[in-house]
Amino acid sequence: MQKAYWFDQINVTGAWRQLGLNISDPQRQLSDVVIAVTDSGSLVDHGDLIGSFWNNPDEIDGDLTDNDGNTYIDDFYGASFSAPSCSITNNTTRCGIGRNTSSWNGIIDRVLHGTKIAGIIGAEPNNDFGLAGMAPNLRQMILKVTDETFGIGDATFPFSDIVRAVDYAYGKGARIFSMSFGPNAKTGMTAASKPGLDAASSAYQTLFTKYDSALFVAAAGNEWTNLDTIRAKNYSYPPCTVGTPNVICVGATTVNDTIFYTFQMNQDIGTNWGPNTVDMSAPGMDIYTTDSPFNGNFSTVSGTSYSTPMVAAAAGLVLSALGGQTRATPQTPALIKNILVTNGDNLQSLQGYFRSGRRLNVGNAVAAALVLARTNRTSVQLSRRFGNPLATGLSFQGWEYTWWKGAYADGRFDSSDASYTFADFHVRNQPTSSFSNLRYGSGYKLMATAWARIDTAGFYSIQFRSTNLSPKNWQLTVGENPLVWTLTDNTLGTVDLIFPEAGYYNMTLWMYPDNSTSTINFLWQTPGNASVWWNPPLNWVIQDTADTGRYYDPNLTPKPALWHVVWNETDSWTNFSSPDSKAYFALNKDPGLYRTMQTTVSDFFFPSGNDLKNALYGINGMPSNSQTVLYGYARANLRPTNYTTAMSFRLQGPNTRLYINDQVVFDFQSNSSNMIVTPCVTLQSNVPHEIYYYFAARINATNPVALTWAQCNGTTAFGGNSGVYTSMNTSLATSYFWIPTSISNLPRGFRCDAWAANYTRLGTTLPYGTPSNLTWMYPRDCPDAYKSGSECRMQTKLKDLFPDVTWPLWNIRCFTYYAGSITNGTTGAAIPNGVIFQHLAGARVFNQAIDGSRYNCAPYNTRFPSGQNQPYQLYVIEWVAQSPQWNTAAAQTIFDGVTDSNGNSYILTTNSTAMILPVAALGNFNPLAVV
Repeated sequence: MQKAYWFDQINVTGAWRQLGLNISDPQRQLSDVVIAVTDSGSLVDHGDLIGSFWNNPDEIDGDLTDNDGNTYIDDFYGASFSAPSCSITNNTTRCGIGRNTSSWNGIIDRVLHGTKIAGIIGAEPNNDFGLAGMAPNLRQMILKVTDETFGIGDATFPFSDIVRAVDYAYGKGARIFSMSFGPNAKTGMTAASKPGLDAASSAYQTLFTKYDSALFVAAAGNEWTNLDTIRAKNYSYPPCTVGTPNVICVGATTVNDTIFYTFQMNQDIGTNWGPNTVDMSAPGMDIYTTDSPFNGNFSTVSGTSYSTPMVAAAAGLVLSALGGQTRATPQTPALIKNILVTNGDNLQSLQGYFRSGRRLNVGNAVAAALVLARTNRTSVQLSRRFGNPLATGLSFQGWEYTWWKGAYADGRFDSSDASYTFADFHVRNQPTSSFSNLRYGSGYKLMATAWARIDTAGFYSIQFRSTNLSPKNWQLTVGENPLVWTLTDNTLGTVDLIFPEAGYYNMTLWMYPDNSTSTINFLWQTPGNASVWWNPPLNWVIQDTADTGRYYDPNLTPKPALWHVVWNETDSWTNFSSPDSKAYFALNKDPGLYRTMQTTVSDFFFPSGNDLKNALYGINGMPSNSQTVLYGYARANLRPTNYTTAMSFRLQGPNTRLYINDQVVFDFQSNSSNMIVTPCVTLQSNVPHEIYYYFAARINATNPVALTWAQCNGTTAFGGNSGVYTSMNTSLATSYFWIPTSISNLPRGFRCDAWAANYTRLGTTLPYGTPSNLTWMYPRDCPDAYKSGSECRMQTKLKDLFPDVTWPLWNIRCFTYYAGSITNGTTGAAIPNGVIFQHLAGARVFNQAIDGSRYNCAPYNTRFPSGQNQPYQLYVIEWVAQSPQWNTAAAQTIFDGVTDSNGNSYILTTNSTAMILPVAALGNFNPLAVV
């Protein structure tokens, strides 16, 4: 037996051990679970697959009789539904699949796709032959559905035949279906193909809804395409994108636990992805499995076709742990999906590509299933840790509401539905998880999010009570778990949970309100109050440490006491008047929303709109084109301080919102008042805290625009007994800025570092200070071909600098401290398929995604103070290699936002006047360690 890398990577042995699989008799059937392999069939006489197939208990194999009366003779292992011979219009009596049926009906796996899948699921271990399948103690049913009319190389998967196959298999007891097929995400999304895609999606939607006690495991496909983008264009990728809760869409990873990608025959090949569409991943590269004797009985294959049966096999093992398929109910598929998605290994390299950044860990999944089976409680995944727990046990932050308007289609609970468009955003500082008096009703979709602070680990229960709200029209997620409820009726249900450790747990409520009177209330039972249902209070403790330093931050000290202000201009107040707010800060801290101007100020206290204007534009400066409303954010960091009392914050606006360490503290939108005072907020002592203060103001307003604070005198009431509200400026130490005492002897330009990449860190470069393999500086080490006087154009290739280095993959980071702007707010990069990031003052201002799509969001204009107090912002550029092309062909080309008369982009050139570096950034040109 060859033990493939993925077997240990996803912890199959751990699952076997917990289920009590007898390693000396691994095919001994321990459960009634059947996995229906919906594919091209299987070679039933393959030596490593014998004994793995389902046996029809109502059929006698080989007697040439339809014993169970379903028209299929000798359907002992399954049946064929494949055109042309087994289409619905032909005589299906000859379409059974058994031990010897191929001798008289000619049905075999000519495509061999299904045979390869069958090996991953059920190949026999410990037989000195081939490999070990994941679930040899279960059984797999053969459903042949490929249409081979035009040859095996052009076999297709007609949805009408798949519907017949699922009808058959579900009736025979199968509750897990492996489906490694789908359209072509690059060439199949056309106007001509859309009716067929829609018809397939509709058929699968009906089918999966009909069989709601089964789980359908679908492949994400291999076209290296973002399926969220496809859905946003109103196309579908069935069955992966079918919007029923009993579908799980699977992407692929590599031997090195990164997203599966390769470049072959001059094209990108790799897993499709989508953080709102593809649920999780499993190994899908270089998978050793069963094959035809003509291919030596075994071969190595790649793609989501082979990660999908891993998840299907894992689902079968989880269902076994839950009691087997005879105990499956309409709630069971969602439970299995939750367990698989939330108990994988959380990998940095997968974040942002799949709904869960986790790769399958079947051992962890089976362990979680056994806990659920014993306790009837689901274990919830922690979102964020904090410092010392409090005595309160459970509390909430304010709920953030995002609304979309559109036409209800498949009821998916995500933001990638093309039939809905953004409508509104607001925060409710409500001390309960009760949702009523909604702003909108029918025709809208709501996403409400908050952090639940759990101070005591243990057993918790949640109860929902709803009115005028259909049960299929809402979903509550805690941690990473969409909750599965035990229903008393459609208006009342409970769920029992385990919170394994103290910390913050993200909560998200999705809702399609039936009307504006729809309500839902979530009550809790906690370890300290397990007999009473109650609503937790709001949380006013900021105890975890801020993310005050990104991985690329040189973290220079001392940090300056300043506010970084980024804003836009508009000519109307209508967009900001409550209750019809269109939410100028709809997507929190998305720098793409605030990019007209940036500056720094020493204090964020302005007695009037005119004072705010003068601070941002200079005395007598004005917004462009007679604009009268300014909106944006001010960011600063509080230096570590010993807080002897809680602090109250005064928000003056009247449209303002305060976040500390990414936690919403207060939202203030009012037509009648210009100020609000928060309750007392406890800040953890001796750690930095990051503040974002969102604002909107008229430049001709007479009311103040400000954020100030005061020590509390023991009260937590609004407008309570606090001290005098004062400026925060003496307590600031803001990251990503530098104000040197002198610049005369400082290095100029960019410092660059390169690392020979390993596959586990293709998402970002390494933390600042990590020794690099290569180091150089611009303009000092600029190749002659790219010199512009004493400066350097940013367009060199790695081979131009280090011709002897032949890394197949690599990462590069260049940084400087910059007093200027990115012209027109637009930059870019000329590179092959890969990832590039640009960061300015701690915010990502340019992103080229893994598929080559680009996103610009840099400020257009910068007005920093000059002279002795001139601030310089950290400017970082990262290249993350994805292809061996990069070694010789990839230019580090950065555009500066300016184009010539022909539309050609100019190259970013170093600026020794505006770009400075600390002395410690000086590095040798020679490689530090060539590898």
